[in-house]
Amino acid sequence: MKAQRAVVIVALVAAIVCGWRFLILESAQADSKPAVRLNVSNAAPRQVDDPVQQAIVRDYSSAWQAMEAALSKNDTAALSENFIGFALDDITQRIKDQRNAGLKTRITDRGHSLDTIFYSPDGSAMELKDTVTLDTEILDGDTVIHADRMQLEYFVVMTGAEDRWKVRVLQGGRQE
Repeated sequence: MKAQRAVVIVALVAAIVCGWRFLILESAQADSKPAVRLNVSNAAPRQVDDPVQQAIVRDYSSAWQAMEAALSKNDTAALSENFIGFALDDITQRIKDQRNAGLKTRITDRGHSLDTIFYSPDGSAMELKDTVTLDTEILDGDTVIHADRMQLEYFVVMTGAEDRWKVRVLQGGRQE
């Protein structure tokens, strides 16, 4: 009886530990933002100061994190915190299309290299070129029906809105 009880307790403790490990790993993955490297050396017609550089990196990374979550869950709720205009419309439509088709997209982001092309004289908008490497899986239910790794190039316009920079245009996705 004592031996059976001890086995049950050990099994219960092991299950709790495994559960916590899973929750911690899942939480760490959910909180991890994509790596973003920003080059502002070609910014024109004005220079990009340090606080703006930090904000662009922070907000662009958050935008990709929100987009990845939205595509994997077919849920557009968090997109408006990071996207406006054409970018918001395009991603929202993509999610509606894949939801209607019964599909989901899982993205593993391998990092972004942003190059500043234009920074408006009034400091309200910035155009960037993003070179990103992504692992993408298209899922039908829980079954992966397509997977690949690609290096893609996007042209991005970010604008100041409320208390952050938001992605207004995310155009391209052409393979390098």
